[in-house]
Amino acid sequence: MTRAHNFSAGPAALPLPVLESLQGVLTEFEDTQAGLMEISHRSKQFDNVAKTAEKRLRTIMSIPEDYSVLFLQGGASLQFYMTALNLLGPEDRGDYLCTGAWSQKAIKEAKRCSKSDNIWSPEDGIFNHVPGQNDYSLSDNAQYLHYTTNNTIFGTQFAQTPDAGDVPLIADMSSDICSRPVDVSKHAVIYAGAQKNLGPSGLTVVILSPWAVERSR
Repeated sequence: MTRAHNFSAGPAALPLPVLESLQGVLTEFEDTQAGLMEISHRSKQFDNVAKTAEKRLRTIMSIPEDYSVLFLQGGASLQFYMTALNLLGPEDRGDYLCTGAWSQKAIKEAKRCSKSDNIWSPEDGIFNHVPGQNDYSLSDNAQYLHYTTNNTIFGTQFAQTPDAGDVPLIADMSSDICSRPVDVSKHAVIYAGAQKNLGPSGLTVVILSPWAVERSR
C-alpha cells in the first residue's frame, strides 16, 4: 500500500510505526487477554497508558507541576463553551481576539453563557493578519483574554504570546500545539484537539492552571 500524507486542515497523518504498534495492542494488550479499546478505563493497565501520555506531554511542553492535564472528549469546539461556562458567570466577561473562523465560533459559544465579546477583529473582515500588542485594549472587567494561536483556514498565526498583563490568558492551540516551544506558565488554560499534532480525532487535551481549577464551577 502506498500511504498518502495528509496536509489538509483536518486530521493529520499518524506516524506509521505508531499505527503498526497499535495493530497488536488492539487485539491483545499486555496480560489483559483483551484489546486496548476493550478494557476498562479504570484498569491498572489503561491507567498506565493515560499516565504515560500525560508524562510525555508534560515533558515536551515543560508543563509546570502545579498545572493539571486532562484528556477529554468532544473536540476543541466543545471547549469553546466549556471554558466560558466553567470560568464565567452570566454577568462576567471574557475578552476575545477574533483572528479567524475558530475565534468566531469561540466567541459565539461564550456569549451563550456570559457577556463576553471581541476586543479586536479586522476592520475589513478579512483575516489576513493578527493584532499587535498595541492594537487592542483589555476591558476593565475582563476575567480572561482568549486567543487562537493559529487559524488553519485563514493561516493567521501568532508569532508571540499576547501580553495580557495580570489578566489570565487562555489559548486554543488545536492546530499548532507541540509544533514549537510555548511558555505554558503564561497561560491559565490551554486546550487543543489532538488530531493535528498529538493523535487521533476525538481526544482533546486541556491544561489548567491552579487559578482555572480553583475558579472552575
